[in-house]
Amino acid sequence: MPTTTSFAEFSQQADYSLMQTLRADPQASSDGDDHEPRQVYSGHYVPVTPTAIPEAEYLAHSSELFKELGLSDALAQDEQFQRLFSGDSRVATGAMRPYGWATGYALSIYGTEYIQQCPFGTGNGYGDGRAISIFEGVFNGKRWEMQLKGGGPTPYCRGADGRAVLRSSVREFLAQELMHALGVPTSRSLTLYMSRAENVRRALRVYILSVASQNVV
Repeated sequence: MPTTTSFAEFSQQADYSLMQTLRADPQASSDGDDHEPRQVYSGHYVPVTPTAIPEAEYLAHSSELFKELGLSDALAQDEQFQRLFSGDSRVATGAMRPYGWATGYALSIYGTEYIQQCPFGTGNGYGDGRAISIFEGVFNGKRWEMQLKGGGPTPYCRGADGRAVLRSSVREFLAQELMHALGVPTSRSLTLYMSRAENVRRALRVYILSVASQNVV
């Protein structure tokens, strides 16, 4: 039986003990309003509020992963749960943080640093421009980090909109579950929400919620 059946119960699982050991970019804003491309010189992460997709619609969720985390399947269509994981962090309550965090990644291959794709030519702009972690918590004794794919622009977005599209998000959702079923360690897809309301040059905007079990407790 699921042990978490409401958003209030979900929020009580929040535990940011890993985040508390990390250091934020000292040039970041205090409220997470940091959505323009820029160089990030130090810190482990940049606090960023996600940009919600308008008129979010439920598309899918992983019943198996919900069960593993002790979540009720009904939570996937709970109003507050859906608002949070379609990018509206204003519903954060209790110990939850009202902003997410974006992380930079150094890029080197066989010890050679690559900066060609950095818009600044320095490597200080490398990071996932559409991924924003939004929650860290403990479920059934394991620590998990939950991240929005398509969370809107971050300092690493290189001028793009930070969104994800339906076709690639569905592929990622299915591929992660297949890899898990085959016993291959991977991040997992928890939910999939979409919007028809934004005018875009690409397919429908989507939020895919990826989760990963953390080894540090």
